Amino acid sequence: MPCAPFILVATLLLILQTSFFPGLPGWFAKIDPLFVLVVFVSVRLDPYRGALLVIYIGMLTDIFSGIYSGLHPVTYLALHFMIKLLSRPLVLNEPPHQIPLVLASYIFVMGLTHMITTLLSPEAISLWSWKEIIVRLLLLALITMPLFSLYDYIMNRLSPKKALQILIKPGNKNRFRDDF
Repeated sequence: MPCAPFILVATLLLILQTSFFPGLPGWFAKIDPLFVLVVFVSVRLDPYRGALLVIYIGMLTDIFSGIYSGLHPVTYLALHFMIKLLSRPLVLNEPPHQIPLVLASYIFVMGLTHMITTLLSPEAISLWSWKEIIVRLLLLALITMPLFSLYDYIMNRLSPKKALQILIKPGNKNRFRDDF
């Protein structure tokens, strides 16, 4: 399973989310394709590579968010292990389950993040807003299926076997055949 392409995709998505998306009008500024990538990695990749990639994405998110150091890697890793534990008795990688899985995962991560930040600084003002969360859930519901398809394409196209086939193109199998 490829890991390097998803590192590049995660970095690009985080740069887009922090520089380009906030300039978009209205609800489009709240699009979060990086979170869909976290759920995709948790569902599709094996546990060890997925955990390493989720920690990397969480550390990048921490760098750009500037909240508490280590908050996003911990919540994303908890989400990764929760999805891995649930995927054994349930079939979570089927297309009908993708949208509910992403939405439930988002509520889980937001709740865990809110709980941790409230415990670390109880005097801070609560940032929980149902209006914002519902808007983000609607946007996640709209972008989940196309992004899962895109990430599947990236995973299948840039697998190690495909990469070798791109680099080493097999020649004509019959080298004694005369093409004249």
